[in-house]
Amino acid sequence: MKIIVQILKWISISILGIFVILVITFFVYEGFFYKREMNHIKEDLNKIENVEVIEIWGHEDVTLEEVSTRLRIKNKGEIVLYGLSKDVFNYPENIQVTEIGGYSFTTFSCNGGIGSNINIGNESELFPLINKEFKTVKDVIENYDFILEKIKNLKKSPEINYFESQNSENYILVHNKKSVDQDPIFNLVGVESLFDYAKTLKWNNPNCYYNKN
Repeated sequence: MKIIVQILKWISISILGIFVILVITFFVYEGFFYKREMNHIKEDLNKIENVEVIEIWGHEDVTLEEVSTRLRIKNKGEIVLYGLSKDVFNYPENIQVTEIGGYSFTTFSCNGGIGSNINIGNESELFPLINKEFKTVKDVIENYDFILEKIKNLKKSPEINYFESQNSENYILVHNKKSVDQDPIFNLVGVESLFDYAKTLKWNNPNCYYNKN
């Protein structure tokens, strides 16, 4: 009987030990590996003068991807930047803004893309309007008022803005409301109704996705 008790005791200790190891492994992975890049991005942002990181998040996959952040700029307002992780970061060509000064966006692209960001990079449809290059996140933050003024000059929803270049054709709705801080994948909610709306728009390129579907 004592032998059985001893065996059960060691089995219980072993199970508890395995559980503790798994818990420790999870927190080490979560804190030092899975969210390592995001924490590093947050630290760098907090070092910028007059900037407060209100929220930071990403798409939870095998690695934490597509990191976005909501920043409060002292005496100015808030801005939400998307795509700060190395998997999608491509300044100054591609700079994705989800919200600025309380304005959020819905974008429709000729290739069928529907999104909640505008691109103010130097290879974007908005660059002729912005006409200024931003090489870093700090550059964007320091030009907050400049960018916001450009956005204020756009038509506001339900009116829609149209942009066409040699390689692209896009429509942008500018909403006077805050965006929702969430995993980018959830921004696809309601995409079917948005797709139906996009089909009602005039696309000059006969090969546009919406002209074929």
